[in-house]
Amino acid sequence: MTGVLALSASLAAAGCHTYVPVTSAEPGSTVRVRVPVTSALDNGNAAPQTAAIEGDVIEFADTLVLAVIDRQEYGAYREVVLYDTLRLAPDQRLSVEQAEFSTGRTVLLSAAIAVGAGALALAAFNSGGGDDTPIDGGGPPPQGGIVISNSLVSGLLGALGIAR
Repeated sequence: MTGVLALSASLAAAGCHTYVPVTSAEPGSTVRVRVPVTSALDNGNAAPQTAAIEGDVIEFADTLVLAVIDRQEYGAYREVVLYDTLRLAPDQRLSVEQAEFSTGRTVLLSAAIAVGAGALALAAFNSGGGDDTPIDGGGPPPQGGIVISNSLVSGLLGALGIAR
């Protein structure tokens, strides 16, 4: 149970964020910028393609300067981390959205995790730990062993809302 509480506390500390459109952002804040992606093969009748770039604001004046981190994995054991600085003029960006802490989402996520953990614990405690019927006809169940009974399985599935 302490593991569940530690997980809930870490999620609450990390928090959930939401992105809000802004016209300017303070240096050090995290923003997501949508930029148009163009090529010579673009269809003039189709909507322009966009890409989202997330990074930390270094400067937001006429030109938006972002510090971005790009992670690329090659194979199972090799990861390359690229630190880059992007400069975007006003005509090179479609929108700028700033990441803001969302108290409501964080509380809702923490409450959902706590309710789910409580439901699993309640299902485990209400299962009764199995019955005393022999497992394979060879006598009583072993002492200290784990007995999985139909009531335990149906209790867990019922708590998860899968079967009832």
